[in-house]
Amino acid sequence: MYKPKLTPISHLLHSENKDALPNYFGLLTWNLHKVDFSHFIHRPIEQLLPIDPPHLLSLQEATARQSQHKFFNLPFIMAPNIETKKKHFGVLTASAFEMKAHHQCLTQSRELGWMTHKTALITEHPLQNGETLTHVNIHAINFVSHSAFRKELQLIWHFLSEKKGPMILSGDFNTWNKTRVKTLNTAIKQLNLTEVRYPTHKAIKTLNWQPLDYVFYRGLSVEKSQALDVPEISDHNPLIVYFSVLS
Repeated sequence: MYKPKLTPISHLLHSENKDALPNYFGLLTWNLHKVDFSHFIHRPIEQLLPIDPPHLLSLQEATARQSQHKFFNLPFIMAPNIETKKKHFGVLTASAFEMKAHHQCLTQSRELGWMTHKTALITEHPLQNGETLTHVNIHAINFVSHSAFRKELQLIWHFLSEKKGPMILSGDFNTWNKTRVKTLNTAIKQLNLTEVRYPTHKAIKTLNWQPLDYVFYRGLSVEKSQALDVPEISDHNPLIVYFSVLS
């Protein structure tokens, strides 16, 4: 388990496509549990899941080969927390629309004190109304003290505190007890974010009856949301949210 040398990584740190996200767009967030999707490099995710094509993918525990330029047939930016000779593992944000890497937040702490870091990736996405959407793809640290968990959130928040305009936070927050949930909710209020709700929460991954996966937002309107139930693929289920840009 090697600390990554190159972060964030991509064949480009910004996409060549200069198209802004449309005024109605879909985001899918999903912890892939390090499943090898190399056979889907050039196949869209809607061939795997019964969904309309999303505009933005927010993936955790993604696996990518060193020379890989697409993920689910989309250009991507990746912030790995593990690097080997042939592969990277970590959070990955993919989109066919313009995006650029803003910052990777690799945790200062290691899980259990000696194992892997966790990571978050901040990207920027132009909108058609001239604003810029800030997106944070996060896989929060586990197996550390609560004070370390809170500190790592604060380090990410440091890079977000001056950000204006629309924002989305999505990913696996590892909020497996009420204390972590409370700390996360307090932090979310600092950024004036709202939690996305779903018609049914049954498919959302939980531990100790606490949800692990979330989408938070501000400066946008939620038009539709769904937690998909596909347990045969990963130990987490994908969340998909359709947003509209405020005029």
